[in-house]
Amino acid sequence: MKKVVFFSKNLNIGGMEKALVNLLNALSEYYEVTLVLEEKTGILLKSLNKNIQVLEYLLSKNKIVILRKLINMGKRMAWNLKYHHKFDFACNYATYSYIGSRLAQASSKNSALYVHSNYYGYFKENKKDYQNFFDNHHINKFKHLIFVSKESEYAFIKIYPEYQDKCVVINNIVDHANILKESLEKINFKVKRNAKNFLFLGRLDNSSKNFPLLLNSFNKAIQKDKSIKLYIIGSGPDKKNIVKYIKEKALEDNIFLLGEKKNPYPYLKKSDALIMTSFYEGFPVVFLEALVLNKSIMTTVIMQDNYLNMRDYVVVLENNEKDIAKKILDFKKESKKYLIDFNEYNLKIIEEIKKLVEV
Repeated sequence: MKKVVFFSKNLNIGGMEKALVNLLNALSEYYEVTLVLEEKTGILLKSLNKNIQVLEYLLSKNKIVILRKLINMGKRMAWNLKYHHKFDFACNYATYSYIGSRLAQASSKNSALYVHSNYYGYFKENKKDYQNFFDNHHINKFKHLIFVSKESEYAFIKIYPEYQDKCVVINNIVDHANILKESLEKINFKVKRNAKNFLFLGRLDNSSKNFPLLLNSFNKAIQKDKSIKLYIIGSGPDKKNIVKYIKEKALEDNIFLLGEKKNPYPYLKKSDALIMTSFYEGFPVVFLEALVLNKSIMTTVIMQDNYLNMRDYVVVLENNEKDIAKKILDFKKESKKYLIDFNEYNLKIIEEIKKLVEV
């Protein structure tokens, strides 16, 4: 049986982390799977199949710079001595982790970097910053560069046309059966039938999710229709700013912070629509989850992979408050039934990953 290893930060609640667990559980049916975490923490550890080995690669955080560098250099040398090209496939799943890239490249000649977001948007279309980010990953040493959307791949190839042959688009798989099952959990959460109930699900981070645009748009809409409700699930650095905004605008009866939820699916199921006003995205896992639950999706960012074009399933929002407020006001509740075979969708993705392992 071939051996594969994946590197990531931790398994706290998050879209990328849930996608990783789904992928590793699926791959463990075919390969001997090892997961290496920089911090062996997170509630999602319990969701991993028992046959998956989990290791911790704990970086030193010593305040003395020279000592910290020496300790971490020693750790890398020890890893390289023990695991040099030991695996048939190695993947740095956490795009932001430079150490994950170094370890993946050392662990297998057949290594890959998983790119989960459109980093050209993250760096505000600053070519130099974008190049510094990927150059620090030593992308020339990877055999494969995996993107979750065609848009992310296209942005990369514009800057690095010489690596086009390394690039492949493979989205995240979605545990649709578990989503449907968990969406039935009984929770203390009721929505009014005569209200329009919108849900945001994700990290509370203005730099990517653009909460000023989301909140200002809802404020405009709510002034015209008090039945509009926005529920926000997640945690992040801008929680205090969101709380402050709600209080200053006296929106406590219309916008609610529900906190982080291990199981957000009952909330999504009871809502009328998922809404996101991000500056940029890769291919949000929550979009796939909303499709599983046949929920309307409203978004400023459109993306596609090899099998799904989200333009076919969403209400496209322009990047301005007037358009978004109007579309919130014009939103009509409707029963949807997306004809997507997620068994087939997941199988195609697994086959694409297996092609990389077996190359």
